[in-house]
Formats: sequence, structure tokens, C-alpha cells
Amino acid sequence: MKIYIETDIEGIAGFCFFENRADKSYENIQHRYRMRRLLTDEVNAAVKAAFDSGADEVLVKDGHGSGYNIIFENLDPRCRIIHGRNCSGPHWLPLLDASCDALALVGMHAMGETPNAILPHSKWKVNGGAIYLSEGSMAAAIAGDYSVPTVFVSGDDKITAEIKSKIPNIETAEVKQALSVYQACSVMPARACEMIYAGVKQGIARRSEIKPYHIQGPVRLNLLDSPGHIEHKEMLTEDVEAPTIDQAFMTFERRMSWTCFDTSKVDGFVFP
Repeated sequence: MKIYIETDIEGIAGFCFFENRADKSYENIQHRYRMRRLLTDEVNAAVKAAFDSGADEVLVKDGHGSGYNIIFENLDPRCRIIHGRNCSGPHWLPLLDASCDALALVGMHAMGETPNAILPHSKWKVNGGAIYLSEGSMAAAIAGDYSVPTVFVSGDDKITAEIKSKIPNIETAEVKQALSVYQACSVMPARACEMIYAGVKQGIARRSEIKPYHIQGPVRLNLLDSPGHIEHKEMLTEDVEAPTIDQAFMTFERRMSWTCFDTSKVDGFVFP
């Protein structure tokens, strides 16, 4: 059994501010590393749950920012991790395909314009607004194109509610209650890990009962967002149309200045 784990950071217990990568102060650096440790522990709980459920292969994708947030030397040594410059490889979700038995989502955040959610951003507009997707539900929809069920999601109460409205049988771990865009009431990190472990195990056990989230094509797609995620408005590009959500998403993303898919030559990029 092969399990794919997509991760972000805004949805972990204890997180409530966007990263400030420009601030080199001791306090900021310590805070960022603290959040990375919390993320790592939550991801590790999901990884261990997958192996304890009988998985013989677990792929983790470091899906936040630089793609180098998880302290992967602390993860279960049986898993593998996809890391490095995000959106420079073949896909936003590299190696996710029909060979995977389930997708789990850890540390997800709500879509842009979600009231009182922690750091909401990225709102995908499907078919003129017939459907709106967060990054988490977009991952679930892409997995659905490969008939892969999304069996688990963790994050605040807003993102878990959104994804559960689309995938009613999904297992969720609500690790914090969002009070505003910058304030939350979190469970303690150890408790969050317990919830994630239990939810991933239950989701994998029930994977045959959880239908893949499939959006029927053809698909017309656009994104509502803005620099800094401060305002949310339609990006200055035309809608993308494609036979599937996966194709529409990748076509759209390849038009964006922040992506560099299929990078094959050294282009001067430096971490972070």
C-alpha cells in the first residue's frame, strides 16, 4: 500500500502568522524553527500512522514555501520526502499518480476570503464560481483525477469544514479553532499529533468508503489572490480551460511568474 502525504504549515497547531523570511533577527529565526519543529511532529504522526496501517511506501511532500520546512531527519526512516524548490519539478504534487492508494493532507489552511480563518489565501474559481477550492481541496481534486481518495485532512475548523463539505466521509483533525486571521485556540502539540495519528489510521482503514473527490470535466479555472495575500481578487489572466482539473491547474500554474516547472538548468536560484 502506497500513501501520499501533502503538507503545508499554516494549519498546524500553534501557527497563526505568515513567515517573515526577510527578518534575520534571533527572535524571528527561533520562531520559524519552532514552527518547523511543530510541523515535523505533525507530519511524523501521519507517517507513522500510515506505516502502522500497513503501508509499505509513504511519500511526503514538503508543500510550504521553500519546500525545505520539514526536519526530515526526525521522520520515520521508512518514508521518503519530496523537498526543495516547489514548482520546479514535473508537477505541483510530484509522484502523485494512480499507484497511490490514498492521499492525506496535513497542516492545511482555508481558501482566501474565508471569514475568520487563520491566514486564508489561494481561492481557486472553478467553472465561473460553481465550485471554489482551497489548496487542500485542489490537491484532493487532482488526486481524484487519478481515482485516489483523500482520506484525511488536518487544520483549523474552517478548512476541515470546507473539505468535509466536499468529501463527507473524510477523517478530519481540527487542531485549532480560528478566532481571526491572526489568532486561534489550538490544542497542545502532543494532542494534535495524537489526533492526526488516529485520523490518518482511521482514514486509511476506511479508504474504500471514501470516494475520490472528482470534478467532472471540462474545467474552466482561475485564481483569486494578490501579492502578500492581503486582498483577494481575480488574477490578471484569462480563464484556463482543459479536460480535467489536473490539466487546468497545471496549465494555469505554468503561466504564473512564481513557477518554473521542469527546471533542467541551473538558473541562479538560491535557498531560501
